[in-house]
Order: sequence, then C-alpha cells, then structure tokens
Amino acid sequence: MSLLIELDAQGAKIIGEAAVREFTPPKPANEGHGDVRKKIVPNVKQPTEPTSKEWEGGQYLSMQEWLDGSQEGGAILLQPADDVKKLDGRIGNAALISVDFHRIGDGRGYSHAVLLRKRLNYQGRLRAQGAITADQVFAMARVGFDSFALRADQNADTALAALDTFSVPYQGAVVAGTAVDRADANFTARVRLLERALIEIAQRHERPALASSLSAEDMVITDVIARLNLPIDVFTLETGRLNPETLALIPQVKERYGIEIDVRRPDEHAIAAYIAAHGKDGFYDSVAARKLCCNIRKVAPLDEALNGRDAWLTGQRREQAVTRGALPESERDVERDMHKYNPLADWNWADVLAYATRFDIPMNALYQRGYVSIGCEPCTKAIRPGEDPRNGRWWWENQDSKECGLHTMQNVTR
Repeated sequence: MSLLIELDAQGAKIIGEAAVREFTPPKPANEGHGDVRKKIVPNVKQPTEPTSKEWEGGQYLSMQEWLDGSQEGGAILLQPADDVKKLDGRIGNAALISVDFHRIGDGRGYSHAVLLRKRLNYQGRLRAQGAITADQVFAMARVGFDSFALRADQNADTALAALDTFSVPYQGAVVAGTAVDRADANFTARVRLLERALIEIAQRHERPALASSLSAEDMVITDVIARLNLPIDVFTLETGRLNPETLALIPQVKERYGIEIDVRRPDEHAIAAYIAAHGKDGFYDSVAARKLCCNIRKVAPLDEALNGRDAWLTGQRREQAVTRGALPESERDVERDMHKYNPLADWNWADVLAYATRFDIPMNALYQRGYVSIGCEPCTKAIRPGEDPRNGRWWWENQDSKECGLHTMQNVTR
C-alpha cells in the first residue's frame, strides 16, 4: 500500500505506510551516447505501463476504459498524453482521478489538474502519483491536487513541511453520483484502506484474532470482519467488573453478525487472593495495586486467549492517550512472539462515529451518557464535552500511568 498524503479542510494527514520497494528513475533512451545535443536534451523513452495499476478501492480504469463504460464509484488513471477534455460531463460518478507523472520534468499533469478543476468543474478527489517529489506537493496543491502517492524512498515529513504554508477551504466532492463534502470522500477511502488492511492480515496469518473490549473501535473492526467474512476470530476479556451495558453487546454481536465471541474470564483463585490481600476495590489505593488487578483480570486472560495464535488485532488509536502517540499500525509483539496490528491507529474519534453512523453498528449505550473510554465499571466514568477522553479512565492517577498492561509489552515496530 502506498504512503498517501491527503488534504481536507482540517489540513494534511498521512494515510497508510510506505511500500517496501525501490524506485528507479527513467533512463534516457540513448543512455547518454550519441551526439552532444542528445546528451543535453536526452530522448526519454515514452512510458509503456502506468506507475501503479491499483488504488485503495480496486483497479484503476484508463481514460478510454472509463469512456467506454464508467463505473460508479470507480477511479480513473490519466496518462500524460490523454486529452482530458474528452471527460467533460463524464466524471461526476468518479470516486478518484489520479494523474500519472512518469518523469519529473513533464508538466502535462499540472495541465490536466487545471483543466479538471477549472474547465470541467471536477470537485472530487484528485491524486498525483509516479515521479513526483515531496517538495512538489505545494505547487501541485496550488493547481488542485489534494492527494499524493509518495514513493517508498520519499520522506512524508518533507511533503508535510512543503504544505505548511498552504491552507484553503476545499470544495465539495461528487462521489458515486451524490453530492457530498470532501471529508466524506476521504472517509470513504479510509474505510477502503481499513478493509484492505484486514484482508491482508487474514491472508498473511493462519490464526489471527481481534482482542475486543467491545468498544466502538472494536465494533468497527468486528463489522468489517463480518461484512467481508474474514477468517479472524474475536474474543473479549470479561473481567468480572464490566458494566451491564458493555456485556449486553456480546449477544447483540451474535444476533447481528452471527459471530460467537470467545469470552475469557480471570482465574477465580487469583481474584480471591487479591481481594483477601487488598480488598475488593484495593486498586484505588495505589498504581501498583491497580496494575496488579489489571494483570489478574486482563493480562493473564489475554495471554491465555493468544496462546497458539500468530497475530492479534486491537482497536487502539493514537488519539486516545499520550501513551499511544507513537502507536504503529503494525508491530512485533516480542513477548508473545507474534505480530500485532492496530489498524485504526491513525483514525480519530470523528472517523469512528462516522463509521458507526454509516454502517449502523451496535454501540455501547454508555457513549450516550458521556462515556468515551470504557473499561471496568469502578475504573470508568463519564467526561465533560471537550475533556481528554482518557480522563474517564483511572481518574485518580496521572496521565502517564493510564495503561492496564495489555499494550505495554516491549514491542519492536515492524
């Protein structure tokens, strides 16, 4: 999957991870030999293949293929020599138009963008791909590009820095024949990226499983697993202290998706020993006592649930806590010797709610009562609008200690 930089009304953001591949620039046809004039102005071979044949929603169509029979919600890949004016009146149902730059010095892609935006009044997503450099994105954004597929050898930070001085309100997009705003078009692409990521995980591993806390994030992933019928199991940790509203989701998932969630519970003897030593609510007394409780009720059952697995998935997001600010989408769980995936790492809360609305997924009733981060009942409370989401968890502790131990193993980013 390419590393994408997308622009919307809130600014620029990175989507996906850089593909591991080498980029070889086109060579002059004469390899520098011949007369002096050709050495100064080399005769570059015309491209025979597009630089990429796929986007996050599937296969690109060439301009001629689109004219022969457009696909609602499909994507067009324009080549430098294409006559863009032929698309007049034929692009309203395109989810994306990508312009292929086969070499840096070819300015025809810029002309394509101007024609699409100014003359054909195209308001959908417009991507630049191929031989573009990170420091070109500012100029490309000026002519209407709002998406950039960077090469594996390029630094996204350079591209973001180039965009620091560029800020404009973006026009509405037309996706699948329906007038929607640009944020909605970008969200559609984000969902497709998630679907592709989960498909790849299911294909790459023999026994992957989602560790679901029954949060909204985990319900998003569960919904994709069910919709695409992916061979990814789902289990949850029933700590013995969960809210009734949380537990109510287990039968709802079975009724809605036909998925039998594997419910894991803590060891009863370990719980009894903890209560004898610290009291039922001894976790309020110290961080150490609280983490011991979490270890008994969560970490130990998690280890048992993951025994024999080769990968596990979580619904963690970077936005959730200061301790998750550098959360990768893919990492190596060294302690358990398996892969770990956080496919929603770069999603924000608005993305989660947008997905919940679009796909009408089951949601914990506590969200309607001001809860955002939901764990065990005695360790969770509602928060005020605008308050940090993590303030609702272990509110008697400092921000930097607010993890239960499930996600604090010594991992190495893959």
